[in-house]
Amino acid sequence: MKVIWLKLMSIFRLNLMIAFLLSVTVIALFWNKYGMDDIYTIQPATYPYIVGQTDSVDGGASVLELTRTDSSIVMDYELREGYPYPYVNMQIYLGDGKSHGKDLSHYDSIYIWVKPRGEGSVRLYLRAWDDSISKPGDQSTLKFNELEFFPLEETYPAVFVPIEFRVAGWWVSQHNVNAHHARVDLSNIPLIEIQTGTAAPLGYGTLEIMGITFKGKLISAEKLMFVLIALWFFSFLFYLILRLRDYSIQRNTERKRREELEHNLVVLEVEKSDYEKASKEDALTGCLNRAGFTSVLTREQERLNNGGGALSFIMLDIDFFKKINDTWGHSVGDEVLVNLSKLIRSRIRTTDALVRWGGEEFVILCSDTPLQNAQFLAEKLRVNVENTQLISQQQITCSFGVAEMLPHEDPKIVFEHLDKALYSSKRGGRNSVTAAIKKI
Repeated sequence: MKVIWLKLMSIFRLNLMIAFLLSVTVIALFWNKYGMDDIYTIQPATYPYIVGQTDSVDGGASVLELTRTDSSIVMDYELREGYPYPYVNMQIYLGDGKSHGKDLSHYDSIYIWVKPRGEGSVRLYLRAWDDSISKPGDQSTLKFNELEFFPLEETYPAVFVPIEFRVAGWWVSQHNVNAHHARVDLSNIPLIEIQTGTAAPLGYGTLEIMGITFKGKLISAEKLMFVLIALWFFSFLFYLILRLRDYSIQRNTERKRREELEHNLVVLEVEKSDYEKASKEDALTGCLNRAGFTSVLTREQERLNNGGGALSFIMLDIDFFKKINDTWGHSVGDEVLVNLSKLIRSRIRTTDALVRWGGEEFVILCSDTPLQNAQFLAEKLRVNVENTQLISQQQITCSFGVAEMLPHEDPKIVFEHLDKALYSSKRGGRNSVTAAIKKI
């Protein structure tokens, strides 16, 4: 009787396993065909690691100006005589921009939104690092995987597949590259360039770049089939092992223990995440506190020291805040702080950071912003605060101080200048903006 029962259990397990494997196979194949998408998008309007370049590096005289809008980057240029093939381009750095880039080899389609305001073609370069050719610090040794096209209407992206790219012949000849290394390789792309093409005429022109998207599958069809075959093979092997009763009981026990441990780990990870978030945010306003600000400052200072854009700070203080608390109570004072932080967050960029520095003081970290632009932003915020009814009891104003950090400068020195600029605004009658002028 026991033997019959074990055989029945074995048949039941086999049927259940086959049904499960069939279900997984069908779902996986369906998901691979209609989902499982891997999408990587670069939005130039908010992407920080973008610079412009002209043929001046090759002795040319063309000029270029990059302007960020809410949804794009605009390249206003003038192609001038001076270099045999005048050009301007926009460089988008991925990874560290040198030897460690982005693996784009598994994407099977590329979408690029480019709106021309003039004649001519556009070149798209996916610059690749090749260990046998590329040299650190020498950008010319990055492989030129190139594609030249005429942009479509602004509402439609130009769509390409990797097979349409080729390695520039002049680059192959210049670096004496053999046939094997002259193949297109998108496995390590530290740099993307969008450049005026060979058909671009001399004179003024404009290119507006709204986005680049790479689309592919998380798992290719070939890899998925391999995984499914392996799943079937190991499942049947596992079934044979499970026929041993003692091992089967032991296996089930271990599985339950593992699931319990995994559940406890998930709970701990959630609690850890909540704690870390709470430790970096101000409980009243939801702004960053000083602990949260430290990690942002470290990242932005490293970017500045490595040649990134300018980094500026705005410090603001609510005028006569103690009088507000004394007159209307601390609940009204809290309302001022909350409404002021909401107003500021609605007026600054997502790349900027708002910090409650202490009491009624706030600091705004302005990424990729020189002093003059930060001063302009501070003045706009001052007017916004003055013209906004933050509380019903009275009008609120703020005093502002602005300072710019230099590469490798000690943050303590910057905040000393920032604090002096703020108090200069207060001594000058409040509700004003003062920029720190550093002596060189």
